[in-house]
Amino acid sequence: MHRLSVVALLVLLACGSASSEPAPQPVEAPKPLPPPATMAEVRNVDVEALAQAEDAGEVALLLDVRTPEEYASGHVPGAQNLPLDQLGDKLGELQPHKDQEVWVICQSGGRSSVAAERLAAAGFKPVNVKGGTGAWKAAGHPVE
Repeated sequence: MHRLSVVALLVLLACGSASSEPAPQPVEAPKPLPPPATMAEVRNVDVEALAQAEDAGEVALLLDVRTPEEYASGHVPGAQNLPLDQLGDKLGELQPHKDQEVWVICQSGGRSSVAAERLAAAGFKPVNVKGGTGAWKAAGHPVE
């Protein structure tokens, strides 16, 4: 009986190691995705370019992405307040402007830059106003 157990064990070992499954291959790390092409489509301008575009009637929509309190303390005439934290929820309301440039301003240019990138990623044509409302006021332009 002892001899039969050894033979059975050898047969089991031989069958178990004769697997037809291929050896596992190393997995390649996924390549990082490139940034969306629309991110490169954010145009950055200074407040003088905004003033010239407004004088020429070229600004169909100017979004002020500051808080309502900041907006109330003085904003570029004609700017509509749409706080940055509400931009994602309001993209549907901006659809009629998708084929036009959407100008974006904040206090100094940081939040408007973020908003412009989000708009570009959603297929809009954003124009970020560098320097923001602070630079607008400092240049002597009027505020409402």
